[in-house]
Amino acid sequence: MKIVITANDNQGLNGQLAQHFGHCPFFAVAEIDANHQVISVTVEPNPYAENHQPGQIPQFVKTLGADVVLAGGMGGRAIEFFQQLGIEVASAAHPKVGDALNAYLAGQLSGVVECNHDHGHHC
Repeated sequence: MKIVITANDNQGLNGQLAQHFGHCPFFAVAEIDANHQVISVTVEPNPYAENHQPGQIPQFVKTLGADVVLAGGMGGRAIEFFQQLGIEVASAAHPKVGDALNAYLAGQLSGVVECNHDHGHHC
């Protein structure tokens, strides 16, 4: 299973979780075995961080082989795209990528928080 986590840097599991899916500069890609152990973690830059059309980032995440996406929050359109692609989405309020991953693997994360896009604050 592959879990893709939004990240503000390229530090992998030690990195900072990005709170806003669409603008995160990196994705940490964790490969998980059947025993919920982390096999490997790679970091991929988000090619659409600064400028994207709806659906581009979910499609890119799909090319990474994602089964699950963990993010601080994301907009309703992105959530719909992931649902159509068959990728699970969960919200994480953790400051670190690894903490969010561990919480998901422990069954503590489910569902997703939708950003409200007034852009006065980030979700």
